[in-house]
Amino acid sequence: MFVKNIKAPLAGLLMTAVMAGGILAGGPLPLKAGDAGAGVKVVELFTSQGCSSCPPADVVLGSYVKKPDVVALSYSVDYWDYLGWRDTFGSPENSQRQRAYATARGDGAVYTPQAVVNGMAHVNGAQKAAINKQISKTNQALGDKKARLSAASRDGKVIVSAEAVATGDDKPVLWLVRVKDVGKVKIPRGENRGKTLEYHNVVLGVEKLAVMTGGSLEVAVDRKKVVPRKGEHGVFLLQMGSTGPILAAYEAR
Repeated sequence: MFVKNIKAPLAGLLMTAVMAGGILAGGPLPLKAGDAGAGVKVVELFTSQGCSSCPPADVVLGSYVKKPDVVALSYSVDYWDYLGWRDTFGSPENSQRQRAYATARGDGAVYTPQAVVNGMAHVNGAQKAAINKQISKTNQALGDKKARLSAASRDGKVIVSAEAVATGDDKPVLWLVRVKDVGKVKIPRGENRGKTLEYHNVVLGVEKLAVMTGGSLEVAVDRKKVVPRKGEHGVFLLQMGSTGPILAAYEAR
């Protein structure tokens, strides 16, 4: 499903690469997505319970959630609510994030299901081969520079550390994305009426934690904020601004 394009100037892309990882426990957290050489593998799906084209993409995202080397996030948008069913996970903030990505890229493309890869490229979220291709292409564009994002649990806090990122005058931002592990929804109205759909890593909110002003960054976050309750967990993103290239991701449970 498509909505009108947003016209905006093309934003520059930072040529920096990363790693992703993590399962939350006491002490250092083991990596989820391999070592720094694995590159960035972050897939953000913009979807809607009121979109008949979206269920196949939701299944694809679920397959990425199961992969040990990919951080996958599901953002439910609210702009299809008028079609007869109000998305129970949808929010204006999710819709705005998608529009901001379109503005940053300069192509104005906003639709569902849309997968944004590493904050840089977009494809139809139901096309797994296309997503995999963009994972490879965006990592090539990022080059061979590496940054490290790690975390450890200590004294009721999650200590998040980011090591030297060659960013020039740009300043990376550390974000905490709170997600619901799994959500099943029965849809009684709208384009998907009669279906019971399953969603994975459903984004519930995004919080700005810190801006990296030097070659490293360390932030202490209350563990209850990262893992607030059973069935929810946090994902840390190190990103240029709010919708620039993603430099690192770390999934904590």
